[in-house]
Amino acid sequence: MSDRSPITFAIPFYAGAEYLRRAIESLLAQTDERWTGFVCDNAGPEPEAEMAARVREWGQGRVGYVRNPTNIGMAGNFNRCIDLAETELVTLLHSDDELEPDYCATMHAASERHPEAVAIYCATVIIGPDSRPAFSMADAVKRFINPASRDEVVLHGEPGIRALVTANFIIAPTLCFRKRILGDRRFPDGFKFILDWELTTSLLLDGESLVGLPRRSYRYRRHDDSTTEELSRTYQRFGEESAHYDRMREIAMQHGWERCVELATRKRMLKLNMTYRTLKSLATLRFDDARRSLSLLRET
Repeated sequence: MSDRSPITFAIPFYAGAEYLRRAIESLLAQTDERWTGFVCDNAGPEPEAEMAARVREWGQGRVGYVRNPTNIGMAGNFNRCIDLAETELVTLLHSDDELEPDYCATMHAASERHPEAVAIYCATVIIGPDSRPAFSMADAVKRFINPASRDEVVLHGEPGIRALVTANFIIAPTLCFRKRILGDRRFPDGFKFILDWELTTSLLLDGESLVGLPRRSYRYRRHDDSTTEELSRTYQRFGEESAHYDRMREIAMQHGWERCVELATRKRMLKLNMTYRTLKSLATLRFDDARRSLSLLRET
């Protein structure tokens, strides 16, 4: 299928109908109309008939709706979204995020420039619950680390892996995958936070290329009810990240990539993030959280 075919916007959904409505509205506002879309409901709490009617209304007949008979987990729903897409290009638009109007056009143009890339990602505008631009320290650091912060880059081979070992600077839902090259590789089960980091790193280890764009064509929402925030509060994310560094250290040692071994051993960005959350907990008098964070930091 030609790269001029539509991009499928597959929207994995569980709960949060108001955010979903805004996501769909941002899809309808695309300047490039070469897209198709559907919502994949992971057996959420809202009645199926009610959600199907809402999606039909909000999507003005252009956005489909499917519902899993049972909840198949985050990775399972992400992978079903990819499986159901019938176009060459597919983006998993998270149901609590929004697109900038030029996302579709930006990805089409980049896919034509880089027909060999397994996926393309872009920079983001960080927004809050009210959809207005917001500041996030974590995302400010990611922009600083991202090699595509100013210029278009191709991540490939050891240099690309080394960049991702430094930190996971790719905002996962910005990724536009090329199914022909992706093949049967999917998000791994068993993770809740780093499943995208595991996938992108694995693709690079397989010899594939990822293209990064400096253009901010995606609106990534930070809010207290997000999965990211929940996993940060419970510290589950930090355990997953630490284990990922350990796995990458072993792989780098097998390949003789000394710089990657050093970066994976230091876990610098993980430690900085945990230190920041410790200080934030202390500043807000959440002493139990601070003690827990310090304990994990010592273990790391």
